[in-house]
Amino acid sequence: MTRRQAFLLEYQLACAQRGIDPARELWHLERAHILGQPVFVEHLRSHLWLLAWAWRQRDWAECLAQLLRLPGSLGSLLGLYPLGNPGTRRVGPLVPQPLPEDLARLLTERL
Repeated sequence: MTRRQAFLLEYQLACAQRGIDPARELWHLERAHILGQPVFVEHLRSHLWLLAWAWRQRDWAECLAQLLRLPGSLGSLLGLYPLGNPGTRRVGPLVPQPLPEDLARLLTERL
């Protein structure tokens, strides 16, 4: 599986959890964000997905965090992004995080 295929799969898995398990949906969206960071359009899409999730949950703090992070997606154009960052307010926007092992393999193949 390629990084891009895994990115799309995480989004599909998140969609399957919509209305069933919001925490699990968010978990998949965060994984999609990690996989999408290296590519501007995917990075931007992941923040739009996270914004939509926050809106559905009526999590206004997360909505604000996503609105502030959308411009940060431009960092992908320059290769500037904190690897492993889940893209949500629970971790600062510039703080790298350990990569899940399965995602690390996909990202190192890409880099």
